[in-house]
Amino acid sequence: MISWVSLLLASGFCLVESGYNRYRVFSRWSWPQGRRLWHLLSLGLPIGVTFFVDVTGFTFMALFIARLGALNSAAHQIAANFAALLFMLPLALGNASSVLVGHALGARQFALARATGLAGLASALVCALAIGTLVWLSAGRIAGFYSSDPAVTALAGALLSFVAVYHVFDAIQAVAVNVLRGYKRAVVPMAIYAVALWGVGLGGGYAIGLTAVDLSWLGIATPYGARGFWLAAIASLALAGSLVTWYFLHVSKRTDHV
Repeated sequence: MISWVSLLLASGFCLVESGYNRYRVFSRWSWPQGRRLWHLLSLGLPIGVTFFVDVTGFTFMALFIARLGALNSAAHQIAANFAALLFMLPLALGNASSVLVGHALGARQFALARATGLAGLASALVCALAIGTLVWLSAGRIAGFYSSDPAVTALAGALLSFVAVYHVFDAIQAVAVNVLRGYKRAVVPMAIYAVALWGVGLGGGYAIGLTAVDLSWLGIATPYGARGFWLAAIASLALAGSLVTWYFLHVSKRTDHV
């Protein structure tokens, strides 16, 4: 329903806005073209699968943590909610970078496209480091805004310290993967996210958080509970962010993009 309302509003805006008159949006009708639809599907489907991997990774993380009881589940929900809130800034930077990169590529300004992607990554990193530092220093106070239960706020504050580090890698991958979409590259990032978020994130979180895997060499006593899942989540995004950034640097060296 919301999508239909959005379509009607956008169509109405195109109809009445004078700036769109020169494009003659409604002046002629053309039937759907299979080749163009396939091109959209070949880009959109991997992007959709990537979103699916991301959403299910977070969902199953919450389900696994729920096995640890109400205290861990409540603290995790606080951390997850705040992490999602922080994600809005790098997501916006990623979307903006994707649009600008796409424009530059359309004009065959390949050096500008690469520079724009790098600027987006640098902006996201600087902002994430600043925000992550503030979260690290204020983790206990932030948890206090969500709950007055001392046990919940204590554990949530500990998890928010993990979120502070998580956010840095989250910001990098958010911009890098969106920049790659500007280059029409979505299949390789999809594979990277499947391995990183499902394999390292969920698999590692389950092992560290719920089993007695030997991590004494890291000074971690297992099972590590909810902390273990967030530690694995950090490792998964560090891996994903590193790989998609490397892939962007590799792809952006080319000068024969379509």
